[in-house]
Amino acid sequence: MAMYTTVNAASAPAADVFRLPAVLTEPSVASALAEPIIASKSLLGFSPMGLAAMVALTGLDLVGSYCAMRYMDNGHQLWWSAGAIAFLGVFAVYAASLHWAELGTVTLGWIVGVQVGVLVMDRVANGVVVPPGKWIAMAAIFLLMAYMIFAPNGKSTKSVSIVPSPSAGLSGAPGGAAVIGERTANR
Repeated sequence: MAMYTTVNAASAPAADVFRLPAVLTEPSVASALAEPIIASKSLLGFSPMGLAAMVALTGLDLVGSYCAMRYMDNGHQLWWSAGAIAFLGVFAVYAASLHWAELGTVTLGWIVGVQVGVLVMDRVANGVVVPPGKWIAMAAIFLLMAYMIFAPNGKSTKSVSIVPSPSAGLSGAPGGAAVIGERTANR
């Protein structure tokens, strides 16, 4: 017969499994060395860390794509594992890049890099002939992306909280039902 005991909340503190340990969130040597690079955003008009994140994301994504292609060819689990690790790296770099760069810029640069990389990978690995029109289109995309990355952005707007006030006439607010009732009675 199984015997079950209850755990007293006072005897076992609840662990927050989603909180990073303090060692990972404290300033480190790497973050101290990255400070001049991060601060150079205002001087250059773009984030060098964001550009590095775009290149890293593109590289990791292409490595994962190559591993997936090889896994589908021969079914070897090593290719699957290497691809999964590469895509976990994509998530880690993407999450970290949001501290230093704008979401839209990093994402668009990453997407363009992956698209061009996939075409190049198809050419090298599979012998697919890419017509000159596609190469011209890729060059145009790169020029447009360079403009998006290097051109200054407009002033950011201050975000405003949209919490309803008690006088907004919502039913959850004190006196809200009376206000709604008065409006319908006057019609």
